[in-house]
Amino acid sequence: MVGNMDRLHNQVVVFVVSSTGEGDPPENFEEFWSTLHDQPLENMTYALLGLGDSNYTEHGGFPNKLRDFLDDSGAKSFYEYQLADDQVGLELVVEPWIEGLWEPLAQTLCNQDNFHPSLQLDLALLDKLANLDIDRNLPKSKQMFQFKFSEDDFECSFPDGVDKFILPFAAGTLEKSTVLNKTCLAEKSDKTKETFEIELKTADSYGPGDSFGVLCQNSEKEVWDLLDRLKVTEIAHKQYTLTPDASVKPRLLPKHVLLHCSPYYALKYTLDVRSLPKKALLSYLAECCGNEKEGDCLRYLASKEGSKDLNDLIYSRSLTLLEILSLFPSCSPPFCSLLQHLPRLTPRYYSVSRISEQGVKFVFNHVTNIRAGVGEVPAVHGVCSSWLRELDEGNCVFVYRRKNTSFKPIVGGGGMVMIGAGTGVAPFLGFLDHLAKSAVKTRAVLITGNRYKELDSIYLKEFTEHHSNDTIQSYLTAHSRDENSTCKYVQDVIKQHTQDLVGYLDEGIGVYVCGDAKGLSVVYMRCFVVC
Repeated sequence: MVGNMDRLHNQVVVFVVSSTGEGDPPENFEEFWSTLHDQPLENMTYALLGLGDSNYTEHGGFPNKLRDFLDDSGAKSFYEYQLADDQVGLELVVEPWIEGLWEPLAQTLCNQDNFHPSLQLDLALLDKLANLDIDRNLPKSKQMFQFKFSEDDFECSFPDGVDKFILPFAAGTLEKSTVLNKTCLAEKSDKTKETFEIELKTADSYGPGDSFGVLCQNSEKEVWDLLDRLKVTEIAHKQYTLTPDASVKPRLLPKHVLLHCSPYYALKYTLDVRSLPKKALLSYLAECCGNEKEGDCLRYLASKEGSKDLNDLIYSRSLTLLEILSLFPSCSPPFCSLLQHLPRLTPRYYSVSRISEQGVKFVFNHVTNIRAGVGEVPAVHGVCSSWLRELDEGNCVFVYRRKNTSFKPIVGGGGMVMIGAGTGVAPFLGFLDHLAKSAVKTRAVLITGNRYKELDSIYLKEFTEHHSNDTIQSYLTAHSRDENSTCKYVQDVIKQHTQDLVGYLDEGIGVYVCGDAKGLSVVYMRCFVVC
């Protein structure tokens, strides 16, 4: 049931409803049905599951009536309407409907302007604190800067003022690229991730195997929610000046903190508001609590004794700063003092998939929940992938080329075995384009993995053409969700073709793996060791 009947017009509602009589609402729904007619519903977002029985003339009468009423009233459905039939078995519709509900529901909640995470402190933790002797006389946090606001607006456009320290491993300078086009390679569904290809117009020169850093931006909504929580919305665009405290050694000052900036610009472009809090930040937040118990809780979490509870409450759930502040409502840290505690917003890195006439192409998945499987916490979208997803043709993206000393295609010699799963196959298309243009024949083996051959095999057509043209001599695939696939995972392919791969290695072939260096890459290389 909806928590507040007076605010139905601005809520996310999931309806599961049946019929009685001649398509009338169930008795326990009549009051609610009346309430719906008394409120504007333009801002309601809903999902509806109907329960019926085709033995009756008015099968699905009221669920259908409710759907038509909601749509006519301006409410918006975020999930497909289904009508279950008891005559053939309600579970045939109900169970898959419920299974598919959670992800769109979480995404809809995150997009609500009035959404605040419903997080609570563990009562067991509070009971534990009651029996602990919390030291409230610890040394106060050292303030590294003196802070002063101006009445003038901060006149600066991104990335002005952002110095070179945010360009790790740079081989080129920061440049303003332009989006030439954006293509959806795989649609979002309950089976697949949403995957895009973006082509950028760049001035720098790129080659196959190169990668680049993208300067991304924090979510506009998340930034303004945090500005509101810190009570600086009215001065969000006013310029402030930081003066380093004379007692602080220069080498200890955080170099990413801009001395002339505005609250909005700092949170939008320069600071990582999603980073896990260090204990120094929790200790400082304890000093800013008006409620003694909340302060004690933060002091305990920042202590050596509280490490396990810190992990259970915050780290394992990847709580953001905004969510931590919602756990401790009496905590009111001054904006200026938070600057020294938040790390910089780092660039995100992408591999070049193809070299185009005007620039480069790259591929990315839209990360819809960076903490999927964590538990009761709400879904949180990826910072950069969500921002990239909203880009249109003509939009600007600031990028820089990264150093590349070893991940380059071999022409001739023993050849290459290229291994990638999901979007990890993308840079190998650039490798193969390069080989196709070369007069030197090179042995090329491509091993790819994904969920479904037909739904999310990116560049399947291009790889097949390279195979037909003999640029690829051996094209091996794994599909983890296809029932008829002989190999479910890339490691299965490696094991199945052990004899051939060992022979290639003996002949001096190079092995290239694109993926997480600490995750799948290790798994793949272990397979070669076993071989």
